[in-house]
Amino acid sequence: MEYHILLNRLRKNGWHPQIFGQLNSDNDLINIRILSKKQKYFEPSTLYLTSTEQMPSPGSKGAFTLFCYGKSIDFSLYQNSAFNITYFGADVRPDELFNTSLENLTELQQVTSGMHILLNALFSGNGLQYLVDTAAHLFENPIYVVDLQHKYLAISSGIVPDNDFFREESASGYISEAGIISIRNNRLDEKVRQNKTAYYYVNEIVQKGMLIDAVHIQGIEIGHVMMMESEHPFREFDQDFFHRFCELVSIELQKDSAYANNKGVMYSYFLADLLKNPEENVAQVAQRLTNLGYNLKEYLYILAIPSTSYHSSNTRLDVITNHLRTILTSSIYAIYEDSIVFLISKERYSGVSDYELNRLTDFLKANQLKAGFSNFFESLSDAPRFYRQALKAVSLGTKLNDPSPLCNYSDYYMYEMLELYEKSDAEIRFLIHPGLMQLYYYDHEKNSDLLHTLREYLEYPGQPAKVAANLNIHKNTLLYRMGKIKDITGCQFECGADYMNFNFSFNIMEYLNML
Repeated sequence: MEYHILLNRLRKNGWHPQIFGQLNSDNDLINIRILSKKQKYFEPSTLYLTSTEQMPSPGSKGAFTLFCYGKSIDFSLYQNSAFNITYFGADVRPDELFNTSLENLTELQQVTSGMHILLNALFSGNGLQYLVDTAAHLFENPIYVVDLQHKYLAISSGIVPDNDFFREESASGYISEAGIISIRNNRLDEKVRQNKTAYYYVNEIVQKGMLIDAVHIQGIEIGHVMMMESEHPFREFDQDFFHRFCELVSIELQKDSAYANNKGVMYSYFLADLLKNPEENVAQVAQRLTNLGYNLKEYLYILAIPSTSYHSSNTRLDVITNHLRTILTSSIYAIYEDSIVFLISKERYSGVSDYELNRLTDFLKANQLKAGFSNFFESLSDAPRFYRQALKAVSLGTKLNDPSPLCNYSDYYMYEMLELYEKSDAEIRFLIHPGLMQLYYYDHEKNSDLLHTLREYLEYPGQPAKVAANLNIHKNTLLYRMGKIKDITGCQFECGADYMNFNFSFNIMEYLNML
């Protein structure tokens, strides 16, 4: 047991130790002994217990750990000693201190024995599932391993919690939306990263305690391991034991070529981190992406599929992401804020090809998905802004009942401006050009369709033959209608400003569902 863990446990149980000598000791303690008067050689893994009357010389060699009790002495003499002195006071009973320390170290023996079994499982070559099953047998509680896309990589067999929620998740292979919301609301990812050992919390969905720890490959977080307190209460040493087990899971996944060689896992981590902390990480992310072999080009785009879209689809999340990666060349993806997010990198002026866009649209339509596509940008630090653009495109496309599965932000930015204006002034309809409102009321009174005629005319300026063909009317009929429209609106449509003002007014009417 590491010295600092033992010390923390003693403090939690009401002890008040003071530390002198070597202050940064982090020895891994295995044994405990009463210090003998003639002790000259000391083992770093042994905890020595003595009274202050029998303290070793300040110059004693070795980075060992000493627990002492009794009358206070001048500990400044040990200021430069190589060993650690932990003083518990004059009123401490030596037998009680010995027994308490021994109990904690005995727990370590259980951990050591368990780790021996787990190491055998790790090197057996039977894979992650066998390692998880072995651990679940030792802990006597179910264990789950998930990646950053909330997909279960392993679920312990044999010990199945009597809980419908976990049974359904186990069957689907993914953490449910309710589970993801709970993780986000409790900021579990952040708390796990801040904790030096496994983090304990109570899962409010199932009302069970859980231990959760991060899994890393080459220093990069790629998933989490969770254990549920469903069969037996956690023992005091389970938190440290579980943390050590999670390190073995990291080693096992690193052995697995699917993770050790899959740069996509690394890309996903960096993209999610970039979207979360752009200012702090942009330079580091760019460099690491380059080191991993991802060549960032001049133009960048964000494609986003919100959870409301892919959760309603019958297609599995991994199928969606894998297929999109084959369509969107030069892209990386992450699951961020429960949305599928692709960062697409293209050479300057080339952009995303029509071929890619057509394939993308066909795939989205076939799988009942709706995606947003941002404008291009050039700096990774702007990625969060354009990620929000992509999400806003989906939101506005849905609001406007646009049947297209792919919503380009460039087609909707005017509507976002209206949305922002609407938040400050509810009477957005007053921005509509008065001439267009006149035409709107005329159509309603006369049961005519002049609004539709004008919209086609504005859509194809200077092309009366095409406008007439689209409306399925004769060209002379179009000229007659346009004369009527000009009389009602008081506008001759002879300059760009007229076209802009009326097109903008049509946007407002569409936004307000007036058309």
